[in-house]
Amino acid sequence: MKNLFLISILLIVSHIVVAQNSVTDYLGTWKGESGDTIFTITLIQGDTLYNNTLINVLGGYSIAVKGEIIDDYLNINTHRIPNRNLVGQNIYIDAAYHLPAEQYLGFMFYDQRKKHFNGEGILGGVMKLITFNQLHWTLDEKYGIWHKIEGDEDAEEVQPIGFSVPTDIILTKVE
Repeated sequence: MKNLFLISILLIVSHIVVAQNSVTDYLGTWKGESGDTIFTITLIQGDTLYNNTLINVLGGYSIAVKGEIIDDYLNINTHRIPNRNLVGQNIYIDAAYHLPAEQYLGFMFYDQRKKHFNGEGILGGVMKLITFNQLHWTLDEKYGIWHKIEGDEDAEEVQPIGFSVPTDIILTKVE
């Protein structure tokens, strides 16, 4: 009974700690492995908009397969040009953190191989902190396509083309 009580307290405390995360908890370099692939992202704080209620996070990524880097987009700009498409700005992840209601980063991903929507990026990415040093990265291509064409009667039907990065992976903070 005593052990059950201690485990319950530990679970409650760990839930409270994760529930009170801030945008700075997401910043840094994160790395995950899936088979022979190593996926790395770097996130930095970007522009603050709407009276500190929306904080943009900018990022880049790299992929290494069997120890060989095949995509390296970690050299990112530290500032984006407002009201302009991110294509050509050396920003490959554009995330928004809504304080305090949402406890995750929703993001637009600019896949440099697949070039969704002619390189304009695709929504449907979510990053959630699991612990202070673990992050769950997911990409939902169908949602991203739906978001882009929903309500546009002139939009052509868009078929999923996949991603060149993992779509569901746990990343560990390395820096």
